[in-house]
Amino acid sequence: SGHSIVWYRLGHHKTVDPEAYYRALLNTLDRAIADNLKRSNNKIGKYNCVVDGSGFQLNKMPSLKDIKHGMTMMQDHYPDRLGMVLIVNMSRVGEFLLKLIVPLISKEVREKIKLVPHNPQQRADMLEALVGKEYIPDYLGGLSKYFPDQATYYPKNLHFASEAEGREYMTTMPYHAYES
Repeated sequence: SGHSIVWYRLGHHKTVDPEAYYRALLNTLDRAIADNLKRSNNKIGKYNCVVDGSGFQLNKMPSLKDIKHGMTMMQDHYPDRLGMVLIVNMSRVGEFLLKLIVPLISKEVREKIKLVPHNPQQRADMLEALVGKEYIPDYLGGLSKYFPDQATYYPKNLHFASEAEGREYMTTMPYHAYES
């Protein structure tokens, strides 16, 4: 069993509250790492990320300051957990912004980021090298028609921190406390 895969559809998210945005992202990465640790009998604990830039718009992204803060958090908390990042369907504007963001990322992480060509066959080849075609979503040319069910993904017995608890954590968390 290989690394866990995080499928991130950039154009489906609008950053209204950067703190909540990064909390959700970090929670997702924690779950991916836990999944991989479980499947590998605590030997690997890594994830790969496929970022789909379809529908990306400038008004949906966090500020560059917030992006830098988020990158710092991820690099500090998950330095050896990232396998690779494949970026697909990125628009010209998205590619330009990526050039602004890449210098904020450590060399080790930069080397793990691959911009997938727009050519459908080249995209399919790169994705299939990372994941079997049966696991690639159909919207990226694969065979999987899976759509996450929130009731299954977030069971009722799962504890969610309140917004106040989350903000308290973010302002007291070592190394990355946000100033209120």
